[in-house]
Amino acid sequence: MAIQITSRLIELVAAISEDPLIDWKGEQTVIIFVWVLLIAIATSVGLFSRKVEYAVAVAFVTSIIAIAFFIIP
Repeated sequence: MAIQITSRLIELVAAISEDPLIDWKGEQTVIIFVWVLLIAIATSVGLFSRKVEYAVAVAFVTSIIAIAFFIIP
């Protein structure tokens, strides 16, 4: 039973990876943009606030909001 499920899962992954409707380059671009945004937010908050803890907390919260914005259609 587990072998059948595994083989079906492998077939499904193979079918998904060959799907021409999935824009893999676009997904990579979004991931790179989110990382750049995270670094930019951390840097800008760090310039205004000298406390590293506040800068990291604000950058983390705003990046989670940005990631949620891109994930939720």
